[in-house]
Amino acid sequence: MVLPTGAHRGATGTATIGVSNLLVCRPDLDVTVAEALTRLLVRDAGALVPGHVVGTQFLDVRSLISTGSVALHPGAVRAYRALHG
Repeated sequence: MVLPTGAHRGATGTATIGVSNLLVCRPDLDVTVAEALTRLLVRDAGALVPGHVVGTQFLDVRSLISTGSVALHPGAVRAYRALHG
């Protein structure tokens, strides 16, 4: 990822790394709630990023399941399978 020129005062285009943020929940969260929230994030990811930060922060639908060693909630798994097979 490249931090665009002007993203921060005095900074020029600079190569950076991304830092993942995870939306976590309790394991006992109702499956239908977790599934609905996951569907919302997948369906509306592009609309959840304010225009002034596009290019510096993003929700990338392709990487929403990249949670490392953190297990997906069963409701999230159900939503991803329904949406992407």
